[in-house]
Amino acid sequence: MNNEEKKLWELYKKTGRPELQEEIVIRYLRLVHYIANRLVIYASKSLDKDDLYSAGVIGLLEAIERFDHTKGVEFKTYAGFRIRGAIIDEIRRFDWVPRSVRQKAKKIDSAIHYLFSTTNQMPSDDEIAKELDISLEEYYQITDNLGPMFLYSLDSEEANQNPSYSTSESEMVDNQFEDYESEKLKQEMKTKLMKGIQSLPEKERIVISLYYYEQLNLKEIGVIIGVTESRVSQIHSSAIVKLRNMIELIN
Repeated sequence: MNNEEKKLWELYKKTGRPELQEEIVIRYLRLVHYIANRLVIYASKSLDKDDLYSAGVIGLLEAIERFDHTKGVEFKTYAGFRIRGAIIDEIRRFDWVPRSVRQKAKKIDSAIHYLFSTTNQMPSDDEIAKELDISLEEYYQITDNLGPMFLYSLDSEEANQNPSYSTSESEMVDNQFEDYESEKLKQEMKTKLMKGIQSLPEKERIVISLYYYEQLNLKEIGVIIGVTESRVSQIHSSAIVKLRNMIELIN
């Protein structure tokens, strides 16, 4: 935290003046946009980016009120957790996965496990759909509805790998934010994940790489690979289904 920002925090915490809060909010709105853009892929059609952005702003305001600038923690890191938690809560509040979709997801998992056991290779979307005796479009409709499940799995994995992490405000502790990203997965999980990514079809590998490593959004990826934004979402969903299974299948 530079001297200018330190003085801003000291003055705001001392006086609580609304115009100082507004100045802090403006400084970090880009962070809200960024996190909303990263999580929108896990939301169903019932929510759009503006809904997630609004939830993120509320998370930012809560972070401003709860932040203790004397602890030596960067506000950007602290606020990032609060914003992410608020957006995840919004997704979970509106997006729930019906039992019928969960049952279909289990059938997809079983089909992937069976096909992998017979060929020792990750099956294609066509092969999975054929094994399930459904059309390719029906397969994509199912995977497109699994966003909240993917989000829950991701959040649970982070909690398992770093028990100190929680989106619950009461459980957040300042000294547990440092170097979170580099510690959230154990080396064995990273190795399996990399092997899983290498097993994906080329287009799915590209989407995963551009989204998670290059930090591009769906529209930008669509321009690069020459497909629509909705098609990128389909490719991403199918890739995540396979990766989730590959982590279990890879020795």
